[in-house]
Amino acid sequence: MSIRHLASAGVLAVAVAWAPTPTAAQPAASASVPFTLADALARARDESPEAAAMRARVDAARLAAGHAGWLPNPVVEFRTENLASGVSRSILPLDTFAEVTQVIELGGKRAARRAVAEAEAGGVAAAAAVLDARVALEVSRGYLDAVRLRERHRALAAHVADLTEAARVLERRVAVGATAGSELLRVQTEAARAGSDLVRTELAASRALVALTSRLAVETTLDALVAPPAPGLPAADEAAVSRRPDMAAASRTVDTARQGLRLEDARAVPDPAVNAGYKRTVGYNTAQVTVSVPIPLFNRNRPARILAEGQVRAAELERTATERRARGELAATRAAAVALTLRAQDARATLVEPAIGARDAARAAFSTGVLDVLRLVDAERAFTEATLVAIDLEVDAVAAAIEARLAAGEDPLP
Repeated sequence: MSIRHLASAGVLAVAVAWAPTPTAAQPAASASVPFTLADALARARDESPEAAAMRARVDAARLAAGHAGWLPNPVVEFRTENLASGVSRSILPLDTFAEVTQVIELGGKRAARRAVAEAEAGGVAAAAAVLDARVALEVSRGYLDAVRLRERHRALAAHVADLTEAARVLERRVAVGATAGSELLRVQTEAARAGSDLVRTELAASRALVALTSRLAVETTLDALVAPPAPGLPAADEAAVSRRPDMAAASRTVDTARQGLRLEDARAVPDPAVNAGYKRTVGYNTAQVTVSVPIPLFNRNRPARILAEGQVRAAELERTATERRARGELAATRAAAVALTLRAQDARATLVEPAIGARDAARAAFSTGVLDVLRLVDAERAFTEATLVAIDLEVDAVAAAIEARLAAGEDPLP
């Protein structure tokens, strides 16, 4: 078999092996049912195990806060003395005691415990909001990654198909001696290179889809994903930082630390204990009452109070650090979103349309046999690369806008 026939067979193999297969490695589902980014975010919010686990923690913390003010448990004591004394019971009868001891909390300890529990419940709720924002960002990135790879796959598949068609034309020309065999080999080489890119992109798209559907426990296809438009950017106002869930969580941490200090201060106040009960001694039944009060002579809970004061100061400093990071992130993400949105709006006009004109001119000249095949290959490649850049810009603009909205404490989609 000649080199020309071997090359032709290679191009056909490339066209068959690397042709687009949108359903490969995807869950069985109808591509006619769209699965939007809003659907993915709603699914993540309502069905994700992470969100369900955090909701369970929030419910438990709120329920626990309702029980935090209960009184300390009383202590019941039953005691018998004079056992196994070796003396007759008529001389030394048994002494029996039945007593109850109750600690009386002073210094506002019950209220302080309730305040600590309520602050901790608020902290768990704030942590849940932080988790929701993180999950929304991760799901958005995963969804947009799958959309990006699908669109790149389509562009590369069209590129391979165009090169394969050009190779067929050249094969006929080589057969009649109108074109050198080296030109056919050049196109076939370019088709093989593009085919390799197509395979890698298809595999990456399949992995992205599997990662997305596995996380959301949903079946869909790449074709069912809908490329979303860039959402509106958040306003650059002072309230944006305070809306962020991480700022709310940092403030809750400060509140919890302050309530903890309040509780440790209350614990420095000694609690009296009241003891009352029944006593039978030498055959007589009597009642007894005792009040005991610790004397705060040495231990006034100072070590715990010092540590609690340090926790308050540390929480306040961490809140300041969180605020600084939030301001920087908000400014950076918004600036990136503005720049990418403006660039994406012009991408088709400034990148793709000129490349289309150059490609169409090259194809027209090639069809008449007056164009060098290398110029056709360059035109086809330039058009494909411009399309891929435009795809990346458009998806990056959407991702940047979503990140900016989350950085401003807003929902990822309006």
